[in-house]
Amino acid sequence: MSIKKSFFYLSAVGIIAFQTQLPTMAEASASTKSNTNTHEIKAASEPYPGHVIKYGDRGSEVRKVQNQLNKNNVPIYVDGIFGPTTLKKVKEFQMRRHLKADGIVGPSTWTALYHTAFPYPGHVVKMGDKGINVTYIQARLNDAGGSIKIDGVFGRNTELKVKEFQKKFGMKVDGIVGPETWDILFNYEE
Repeated sequence: MSIKKSFFYLSAVGIIAFQTQLPTMAEASASTKSNTNTHEIKAASEPYPGHVIKYGDRGSEVRKVQNQLNKNNVPIYVDGIFGPTTLKKVKEFQMRRHLKADGIVGPSTWTALYHTAFPYPGHVVKMGDKGINVTYIQARLNDAGGSIKIDGVFGRNTELKVKEFQKKFGMKVDGIVGPETWDILFNYEE
């Protein structure tokens, strides 16, 4: 189930406040902020260049890849050189997104790099937390097969579903939504 379906599901069960806090698609497409502490929905702003970007390449396309890695919580120095560090970081990103981890930026990796629907909020989300980040997490957990109440309160049931999700994807099972859990939760597709 896609995130769009989550939004529909949420509005169908009456969480209207959630709908009003999201930008319209026109606003989202026009958004050019790179602040990872905001919740913005972005479409890919750069079309795929039509050829793979790989180890040994240099130039503006490599800089685009490096910038997108940073926006996707894979920190890297932007120098326009696809060297050993960029290769390692691309593979790391591909593993997080459950793509073939070959270090080559082809169409799938390029698309995944530009899909930053819900950037990590910059802090862990855990038991006792409340708010829109918890609402997002609960909706995605339900997309992943959970059946929890979407109320914006990180309680025992939410923690249990986070632990189940972490176990399913081979992560540390602690019930806390940190960068790795957030990244996989908001970017995997079944």
